[in-house]
Amino acid sequence: MASKGTPLPLHDTLRDLALLRASSVDLSGLIPNSDDTTSSQAPREVEGVEESTIQSYAFVREMRTALRMHNSGEVQKQATKIDKVQVELVDVLGSLSD
Repeated sequence: MASKGTPLPLHDTLRDLALLRASSVDLSGLIPNSDDTTSSQAPREVEGVEESTIQSYAFVREMRTALRMHNSGEVQKQATKIDKVQVELVDVLGSLSD
């Protein structure tokens, strides 16, 4: 079924489950009943589900990276550096125009 890769971090998994619970999403409604699918549609649906799952994992990975970066304060540090450089450039331009 699934490859024996590294498991998802427990903390992140529990947080994701808590968010799903808090959002009141009925996950059983998202999964079609086996009676509803026909044998000719099943392979195409499986491919679509697999592709969607891969995209979902990639999205979650990118979002977690962005959130870690944001929470680490690195973004704020870079914004402060940019503001300082902008002020210096304005001063230089003011000196050149005088």
